[in-house]
Amino acid sequence: MRKVLTLILVVIVIAAGCLSSPEKSPETKTSTSMTSMREGFLDEIGTIAPSDPLCGMDPNSSIAGFIKPLKEKYSVVPARPDFPVPEGSLANKTFKVSSAYVGVFAYPDSYSAAEALGALKKKLATIGNATDRDKWLGRDALYSAFGAYFGGFYFIVILKVPYDKEWPDMAEYTLNKLMFSMMWVGPSPGKVLGLFMHTRIENRTGRSKIFSGDLLSASGFTPEGARIEVAVYRWGCGGEVYVKLEERIKELGFQEKPLPPLKSRDPAGEIVRRAYFEGNGSVYIELYNGPGMDRVMLLYGNESAVKATVMAMWGTED
Repeated sequence: MRKVLTLILVVIVIAAGCLSSPEKSPETKTSTSMTSMREGFLDEIGTIAPSDPLCGMDPNSSIAGFIKPLKEKYSVVPARPDFPVPEGSLANKTFKVSSAYVGVFAYPDSYSAAEALGALKKKLATIGNATDRDKWLGRDALYSAFGAYFGGFYFIVILKVPYDKEWPDMAEYTLNKLMFSMMWVGPSPGKVLGLFMHTRIENRTGRSKIFSGDLLSASGFTPEGARIEVAVYRWGCGGEVYVKLEERIKELGFQEKPLPPLKSRDPAGEIVRRAYFEGNGSVYIELYNGPGMDRVMLLYGNESAVKATVMAMWGTED
């Protein structure tokens, strides 16, 4: 039973992939002059962000929803943390479940959560020996720390399960049961920038150079050679970002041009706004409403690269 439960947990953690770094993509040949032109355009765009990055969402409410399955199975009692805690959270809740301690800490985006989780893991490494990627065996307790995404926030979850030296396997069993109760598999910003994308992002250079206040973003090139900047926002924030981006592009002298009838839906969501511009290069922008999230994308480059990318992503309506 314990082996089966552990295997299920491993599969779920891999499937969620919440705080992992994007994989590096194959190199794409791009001329120095074209790269310089694109970087100059991004500098002119500046930084685009929503007026309220949280979009009115309450991290405490999201924490309550995240731990609801745990509370339905176990008696949960508020308790002071009896373990190292991550820093910089927007909100947190620590409690005791039988003899185990649990802490859930909410963060506004993947960047702050990943940084805090990395620092926490270093702390845990000083009090226990790593038994796998997310577990540490201390002198009298088994610890675990992992990341998750739920309800518009990134979470860091830490657990401490005291153990009897004669029955160390029971601590592992208890830990896995508690983890299983807090594992959510579903939509996430990582999937909106991965599984739900209609193009690959090659030559990633990290976070977007123009989008801010987002949950997760990326910057790079499409296989067709267009520059791509893309970011995932909480549902409702993407529309404001799209409008600001569109206004800024027009201020830079780009003229909107018509697009052919393009497909706009996929199994996960739909394009609710899109536009194409020409000026010093070509620009395409779109607003995608996904499951509980918005995605704003900008493509920039020469006309053939931008149009080829758009057609490869969506194609025309039949």
